[in-house]
Amino acid sequence: MVRSAVFSVVVACAVLGAESGASWASECSLPEVQVSPESVIDPCSKVIADQTRPAAERGYALFIRGMGYHNTKRFALAGQDYDAAIELTPTNEELLVFRANIAFRAGRHEEGLSYLQKALALNPSNGHALRTVGALNEDMGAVEEASRYYTLALAADPKDAYALLFRSKIYLGQRRFGDALKDANALVAIAPDDINRQGYLDGNGDRLDFHIIALKDRAYIYTLLWQFDQAEQDLNSAVAYRRSAASLAARGKFLTYRPGREKDAFSDLQEAIALGSKSYDTFFSLGLLHARLRQFQDALADFDKTVEIDPMDGDARRMRARMHRELDQFDLAFDDMIHAVALSESVLKQTMPALRTAGYWRSNDPPAALTPEFADAIRACMLDKLCK
Repeated sequence: MVRSAVFSVVVACAVLGAESGASWASECSLPEVQVSPESVIDPCSKVIADQTRPAAERGYALFIRGMGYHNTKRFALAGQDYDAAIELTPTNEELLVFRANIAFRAGRHEEGLSYLQKALALNPSNGHALRTVGALNEDMGAVEEASRYYTLALAADPKDAYALLFRSKIYLGQRRFGDALKDANALVAIAPDDINRQGYLDGNGDRLDFHIIALKDRAYIYTLLWQFDQAEQDLNSAVAYRRSAASLAARGKFLTYRPGREKDAFSDLQEAIALGSKSYDTFFSLGLLHARLRQFQDALADFDKTVEIDPMDGDARRMRARMHRELDQFDLAFDDMIHAVALSESVLKQTMPALRTAGYWRSNDPPAALTPEFADAIRACMLDKLCK
């Protein structure tokens, strides 16, 4: 699966140069599409339809309207506009990177790479293209090469928010906490209006507040460093900046794992859902809280939602299996647990000690496949509420 960094929409200096020569009204413009993507559609359409305008102006309007479609999840229309814009303005390197993004979203990786290569041929220092190449490398597991490309992108634009975010995550994976925190600090230091012009789109194409993402990311680093007060301070800052589903869900998740903070966590998570949160973490955290209170029917509903959001997640199915077991729904518990261990090696490893302790699996090694004997062990565990 291609990383969400590949899916991002970031406006670089090449686009600003194109805007400076435009003569039409500001409604079809870079500043407008950055703030209100939907609002550029009609004004840009009028420019595009005016055949008396120069090709460069109509090409730029197609690019801006394409960005409007791109940032409102109408990817097919965005691709059509980008293709038409390329016909009129083939040397707009930033346009080529955006077109690559559409190809990657559709799973056409060779096509996406061809557009990136054309962009870099026009300008080897295009930060957006370099950062996208980094994301592709990271997706393939080449983290050192990915980090190198992120660093090149940051040399071109020290405030490339995605490059900072994803290099920080690489450093975190390498346990280079100081470097990870340095990048996270730089990310948080970008003014909210500026960072949000870079247009954070998640893997589903939903536009999120990048400043909240930055604070949430730094809070996670502080958590790993056991600096819980600093982590909570960042999450409080996110809520104070914008009391939204995203900020409340992030703080609620954090508080779920803090001793004695269950009431605060409940409050945040329930408000996040009331504000429209549909995130996996929100419902998973709420499920944990309900399970601790032995409110198993409510917890089951929460974990139902997590499985609906991510059917391939083993942890969600494992927790739903436990709730089914508590409610004496043993066949459903068995079905979920078999799926969980099949989907997730991590869940399998977590399950083996419980099976051995309960005496349902005597080998020191986990099974190489889901054998009938292993299925019997899982079934016995799901019938035994002490098998945990």
